[in-house]
Amino acid sequence: MSTPHARAPKQDRSRQSFERMLDAAGEILAKDGVAALTLAAVSRRSKVSIGSIYCRVDSKGDLLRALHARILDRMDLEFGAAMNRLRRKQLPLIELVPALVRELANFHRRHAPALGAFIELGATDEVIRKVGKKHYLQIAMDFRILLLERRAEFSHPAPQRAADACFSVIYGTLARFLGLGGSQDAVGEGDWRLLLEDLSTMMAAFLMADLAAPPGPPDRLPFKPDQLHSN
Repeated sequence: MSTPHARAPKQDRSRQSFERMLDAAGEILAKDGVAALTLAAVSRRSKVSIGSIYCRVDSKGDLLRALHARILDRMDLEFGAAMNRLRRKQLPLIELVPALVRELANFHRRHAPALGAFIELGATDEVIRKVGKKHYLQIAMDFRILLLERRAEFSHPAPQRAADACFSVIYGTLARFLGLGGSQDAVGEGDWRLLLEDLSTMMAAFLMADLAAPPGPPDRLPFKPDQLHSN
């Protein structure tokens, strides 16, 4: 791994030490947060000397930037693979919507500790903020591309706008629940399973409702809710 903030080793033994160093930094960050992530703590946990660490990075800040780039690269690959698995299933829109919501939600729940820490760091570190924004845009694009492959099943007259809105609303709701930036007052508020069901229902209704048709009864949906949540 080579970034502007870390000097990648060339020999196998040095590469293994570098990977152990980043592994240890990631474990400390996930378990105890940014404050506990010191070069001394990384050295103890990884069994890599302080001198060897300074051969690779100049500071804790550079170590965090290198770790951030590594984690987000892996996350991009993970989410892209999840989208491709869904793509191969060739699901109709009514089944794709809840599957997409679950994938996006569980993906962010798995990575919430690291993401939360880096979002907080991004408020004062321009490099981390820019790399994080690039990752966010990649996840959004993967989500929207797969959704738009079913655009023929949309009733919404502006499919691209609808797909953009779906991602923005769903991501924002998940971020609030998981505490990814902003206020922590609503973290864990409500039932996770019901939240995903409600997001799926709202997304499907938004995409499949005929906006040009006269409004029906308040409880009328363009599908039966159990079609979404039968799996």
